[in-house]
Amino acid sequence: MATCNRLTFLMVCEQPVNDQFLIQLFSLLHPNIPQHCIGGMLDVVAVYNGTNSVQHIFEVAASLDSLVVGEREIIRQLRQAYEFSRKHKLTGDNIRLLIETAIPLAKEVYTNTKIGENSVSVVSLAMQEMLSLSPSKNSRFVIVGAGQTNTLVAKFLLKHDFKHFVVFNRTRSNAEHLGAKLNAAGYTLDELASYKKGFDILITCTGAAAPIITPKIYTHLLQGDKQPKIVVDLAVPTDVANDVLQQNNINYIAVEKLRSRAAENLALRKQEIVNAQVIIEERLGTFKTLLRKRRVERVMASEIPSRVKAVKERALTSVFQKEIAKMDEASQRTLERVVAYLEKKYIGIPITVAKSALEKELMH
Repeated sequence: MATCNRLTFLMVCEQPVNDQFLIQLFSLLHPNIPQHCIGGMLDVVAVYNGTNSVQHIFEVAASLDSLVVGEREIIRQLRQAYEFSRKHKLTGDNIRLLIETAIPLAKEVYTNTKIGENSVSVVSLAMQEMLSLSPSKNSRFVIVGAGQTNTLVAKFLLKHDFKHFVVFNRTRSNAEHLGAKLNAAGYTLDELASYKKGFDILITCTGAAAPIITPKIYTHLLQGDKQPKIVVDLAVPTDVANDVLQQNNINYIAVEKLRSRAAENLALRKQEIVNAQVIIEERLGTFKTLLRKRRVERVMASEIPSRVKAVKERALTSVFQKEIAKMDEASQRTLERVVAYLEKKYIGIPITVAKSALEKELMH
């Protein structure tokens, strides 16, 4: 499973996961990497075994161990990684039980704690602040920059039913690519200075070293409009020149202020880790019981049917052979049905009794 800050291998194996095992694993996965580089990888590997590995997966699923605590995306990543592995027959019963416990656990953590509250995404915070200004759904958006940040912005805007967009970017192809998602035209940054259709909200995020929204360009974009505008500047350094802010009626949303709020919200989320750990500890005990019960089922399901069948065959063909031979055909068929019924029922009884006894043992 790959996330923003880790690559996780989840496996069930009998041999110890030591340095030799890891070197063999990495060599198989990356045969072209020099051995001295693979050896260096051992310094950045954390190994969890047994109960510790289960607890770690629970913490990963609940986003306690993420760069961004409380990031719900981790649940999708975990589920997607499991489905991919299952499809390629790389999972067994133990991993299935673990994932089927971890995902509902993560959802329970989000439901019963505040770990997912107080957004820590700069884009989300910016869009929330923009919405707090109550813009019209018919607002005209000028979007400058077509990178990852503005792609996220575009998803948010579409989700909230905004419809009127135009995209500008250094390369036309990327502007047109993002524009296609917004049902909008895409232009180069050079064409920004000649755009004459006006705007209500300007959202900008480029990698430019100097402000690209200069007083001259901003005045041109206004086309004489005197109404207050919303400007969302997500670039570092900023895309909007200070003179633009000082000379115009602007509701300005800047990335530095948003970062400060995101840091405060992240600190609040981290305070919820203690509450999340309580839930994880409870589910850890539940999972141990589930795993032991499943092991009993597997062992008994592999042993009991064959042994019961052997007893049945011996009874019919040896122990009671003479008595059965004296029966008429109808009686023999009835006996066979009775024995088959008993065989089927007897197979399930020991499993049920063993599971019940195990539950009572674990309760005391």
